[in-house]
Amino acid sequence: MTLFKTPESRIVQDPRWLQPLSSPPGGRPQGREPYLKHMATLLSDVFTTGKGRNLFILGKPGTGKTVCVRFLLQELQRHAEQEEIPLAAVYVNAGKTRTPYYTLLKIVQNLGVDVPPSGWQMFRLKHAFEAVTQETPVVVVIDEVETLLRKEKEPLVYYLNRQPHTTLILVSNKIEDAADLPDSALSTLQPQPIGLTPYTPDEAKAILRERVRNALHPQALSDHLLEIVAEFAAKAEDIRLGFSIIRQAAHTAEQHGRRTIHPDDVKTAFKSETRLIQLRDILENQSAIEQLRRRR
Repeated sequence: MTLFKTPESRIVQDPRWLQPLSSPPGGRPQGREPYLKHMATLLSDVFTTGKGRNLFILGKPGTGKTVCVRFLLQELQRHAEQEEIPLAAVYVNAGKTRTPYYTLLKIVQNLGVDVPPSGWQMFRLKHAFEAVTQETPVVVVIDEVETLLRKEKEPLVYYLNRQPHTTLILVSNKIEDAADLPDSALSTLQPQPIGLTPYTPDEAKAILRERVRNALHPQALSDHLLEIVAEFAAKAEDIRLGFSIIRQAAHTAEQHGRRTIHPDDVKTAFKSETRLIQLRDILENQSAIEQLRRRR
């Protein structure tokens, strides 16, 4: 038997649904309908004038920001295709691209332009972007936009907003990231802030139940334990924590040769995740202190 050859799981049938960044099994985000309707209303002008309202989506990690904007882009494209309206919608995570150059590079690539991973100068990327937007309205989502704002307070965001038929959806964890934009950028962007609140225990339970139904074998996790995990995730204000706890509890149960997850498995997962939360809080505090020092 090779190192990674393991028997077929008696608890987990599809672990993809417990991954932190996986899309909802049903496609539509749960517990976020009012937010989605509000966003859709603000963006609807893109179908008639070529430009919707710029949005600044805010919320703590695990409140569904990325899931919502990805679903929103799908709905934008679906409606555009049904109505035969030219529209392009692209998503880029600035936390991965890290710099304004590579962020614009990814945007242009996602618009279907054949661009090499390196070698083009910034002006050439801008020219390619402008060639697309002259013909087709574009909705651009920049997730983790705070990564860019820490490095340059406005140039790329400001540039994109000045392009015709370009609508921006900026996504970040903190309202401070929007407030830190220079007055000149805020004046031209005029972004509508939309703050996503953490999931309630009932919303968390509904989301986790759907995930469990697709990820685990039937009866692998009792409704009572599911409710406990949902309350913990809601209290921590991070639904992805619920995914991690269930995944870890399932792994522990498997190690003990069980077919169902026991309370002790969940308790062990709680302890593990609590340590991770404490470590995350320490790192976030260190990052905040470092930012204050830089501002001084």
